[in-house]
Amino acid sequence: MFFIARPILIIGIVLAALSLAACEAADATPTPRPTWTPRVVTIVVTPTPEPTNTIAPTPVPVAVVPVPTSAPAPRVAAPAPVVNDPLLPKFAPFPPVPIPARPANINPLTGLQVDPAVLQRRPIVARIGNDQIVRTSNWHAGLSQADLVFEELIDILGSQYANTRYSAVYLTNDPPALGPIRSGRIVNFQIVPMFDAALAHAGASNGTRWLFSQSPMVNLDEYFNQPAFCYDTRHGYQGRLYTSAVRIREWLKQKGWEAPVPLYGFNFSTSAPAGSPVTSIALTKAPWPTWDALQWKYDAASGSYLRFATNSPHMDSLYSLTAKWGNGADCVTAGKETQVQIRAANVVILYAPHEKTNIIEDSNNAVSVHITLTGQGNAQFFRDGVSVSGKWARGTEQEFFKFTDSAGNPVSLKPGITWFEIVPVGYQPDLK
Repeated sequence: MFFIARPILIIGIVLAALSLAACEAADATPTPRPTWTPRVVTIVVTPTPEPTNTIAPTPVPVAVVPVPTSAPAPRVAAPAPVVNDPLLPKFAPFPPVPIPARPANINPLTGLQVDPAVLQRRPIVARIGNDQIVRTSNWHAGLSQADLVFEELIDILGSQYANTRYSAVYLTNDPPALGPIRSGRIVNFQIVPMFDAALAHAGASNGTRWLFSQSPMVNLDEYFNQPAFCYDTRHGYQGRLYTSAVRIREWLKQKGWEAPVPLYGFNFSTSAPAGSPVTSIALTKAPWPTWDALQWKYDAASGSYLRFATNSPHMDSLYSLTAKWGNGADCVTAGKETQVQIRAANVVILYAPHEKTNIIEDSNNAVSVHITLTGQGNAQFFRDGVSVSGKWARGTEQEFFKFTDSAGNPVSLKPGITWFEIVPVGYQPDLK
């Protein structure tokens, strides 16, 4: 019996281990690539509102090309993609438009004064997870230190969005702990080129990873850049991959990818605009997932908006993190950990078309979402306890957004951190 049971036991242990690994890596492990030929699709921005709770059904195809086995070297500028894919933006020399004159010590992303040397480097865009367990366990680290944060809906499973995720932009601050880092999505093509940034992410599906490989973005896919990341073994797969902005910058210099980036920036003003009084901004209605329901409450004492998630303060952890920085290194935390509530000087709601694609993003067959952030669309701007309705516009993915009010006048942000909430056309937030 012993000699019979022992092989069976060993086989069972191996199968269980393989099953566990597959479950933990479901989000980051590439899924089988498409096996059909793409058609050319033209994506058109239309001002016609779609129903509030409707997800656009038209699938956008992806190209059939092998996934790269090594990381392509980033390029300063690239010719047209080798494959005409509707999800690939058109890259041109950067910056795409002349940069307006501003003092050398003013951050174009925040309007705040900084050491001019800080601006002589490349922005980092980190893909930060927003699973409910991450928030309730206080696993967010360094999110409050971003200059800008874009929150977007990701993945459609059936007729429902799976979650939201953050693209956090870092130029001013270098959080010593940053994460949890999650996988990339095609929405990053709508955000990263605007900053000529380095994209830090935990891999991607085959379809998304191939698209990334066809672009000149500085692509810090963890799969190809493991020494820039570490693993917190105390956390589940939703929150185990971390880095630090300090480590990312070391890695960029090591690879020769660090460089000053001329940024167009936003308009800023310390003067509060005329607008409608609004002190509470909530995204709770479908198709926004109920487990990601959020609220921004205006705090007059600080002149900023405090963030709440599912009715609880959204907290961020600040602590020091290091590692032996090798392939698969464990994170080592040191020093005192403090908790701060996330806040913003500006909250901007961007209304944009959301469209299904045929890119399979996980083992549940959830599909990726294409969000069109070129052309123009409606926007709502919140600062100093007031709301201003207007428009966003930009010609290409490499250009900054231009904001105007309902009369066509430029809208200025308040100096400080800005959070962008990207919602489907026709969505109705709860404003009080």
